[in-house]
Amino acid sequence: MTLDGFKEMVFKLAAENGFSEYEIYYSNGTSLGVQVFEGEIDKYTVSGSQGLSFRGLYNGKMGYAYTEILDESAAYFVVNSAKENALIIEKEDEEIIYAGDEKYTQFEGFGEKLSKTAVSEKIKLAYDLEAEAKNQDESVIRVESEIEEGEDLTQIINSKGLNLSFKSNVIFGVVEAVVKDGERMNSDYAFKAVRDLEKIDSKLLAKEAVDKALAYKGAKTVKSGKYRVALKNDIAAKLLQTFSGIFSADNAQKGMSLLKDRLGETIGSKAVTIMDDPLLREGLNSRPFDAEGVATYTKEIVKKGELKTLLHNLTTAAKEGVKSTGNASKVTYSSPVEVAPSNFYFKPGNNSYEEMLKALGNGILITELQGLHSGANPVSGDFSLAAKGLLIKDGSVERPVEQITVSGNFYELLRNIEEVGSDIRFGIPSGKGYFGSPTLIVKELSIAGE
Repeated sequence: MTLDGFKEMVFKLAAENGFSEYEIYYSNGTSLGVQVFEGEIDKYTVSGSQGLSFRGLYNGKMGYAYTEILDESAAYFVVNSAKENALIIEKEDEEIIYAGDEKYTQFEGFGEKLSKTAVSEKIKLAYDLEAEAKNQDESVIRVESEIEEGEDLTQIINSKGLNLSFKSNVIFGVVEAVVKDGERMNSDYAFKAVRDLEKIDSKLLAKEAVDKALAYKGAKTVKSGKYRVALKNDIAAKLLQTFSGIFSADNAQKGMSLLKDRLGETIGSKAVTIMDDPLLREGLNSRPFDAEGVATYTKEIVKKGELKTLLHNLTTAAKEGVKSTGNASKVTYSSPVEVAPSNFYFKPGNNSYEEMLKALGNGILITELQGLHSGANPVSGDFSLAAKGLLIKDGSVERPVEQITVSGNFYELLRNIEEVGSDIRFGIPSGKGYFGSPTLIVKELSIAGE
């Protein structure tokens, strides 16, 4: 049965069963994954899935049901299940079926060229990444490479006349290199995510991974103390991702963010502007509407240190008497509606990476953080993380650093950011957002070494 045919049947049954409002959220996706090791395909996966959530207001309560099958029996199942769910639900939060906005920004989030590129060409990229990395340096002793491609269609249809759809795709290449360093081994990786396969240069990506691994040769620790610190762009992006939940209105309302009731207050230095931009042209989490059908728009979350807004969906916005910011999110079709960023990043400044090192002067450039899930408290903002980096003296790299722990608090870090570079970089996209940052200079962080 087609989606349109299924929708007609479900909506008819919903009306007959006493639902006052109702909605379908449909998702259809395919994925390709290839891993290469020692010149052979180590893992090859192809998958496809579709699923649909139905929700509806019955006796003032929102009931939910889900199905992966679109046929007559599934139509009866989702309507009856949602009705039963509404009768027993105890959730007090108001949930809203949205009628839509007057205007939705149109942009292309789907790379037709990528979709039409032969699978053999995508597999070749994985082979090329491994081969190029092995050829970079004689100390390379092990390489693993991988490509992942995903294609998704999302459609929202409801009884208020809303009918929206959006298609997106992405492919990313990843290469990890292990290099011999005397009796030790050092490793690092590089990746690139795009909507056009030709934008991934296998030689450059392989060189980046190997160069990062080689940079740790001869690394040793430093004396414990307070250090002036620079966070490399990709590391700053990971830290922003780890603590992005503090900007969620849902978390603030639940007492899980210290930014509750702080709109208009200064929470960061003048150098700090944080953007949420779901319309970013190259953003891999760009979308014209959110998971509730609200039109998305570009916004400053923090502007020159001042907290301008938190991220809202319809439910959190209704609690505060404000408009949704278009940040309703569903990780999968069967996930609950939550609040999440889109393309979320520190707005770049003017200084290049080299200029940032000169501005750092004497300190430590952090190039790797470990234990972000276990060593960071997303509520209090505290973190204590194993790290690697480079010791910087008079604006130049003196030597690599390892076996250190960097500790601090994210809220304090925002206030202590002195410089923001121009070298913005984004991490690997996830269901919780796409996070980016330039290199940041922080006035002071605690470093535990020897």
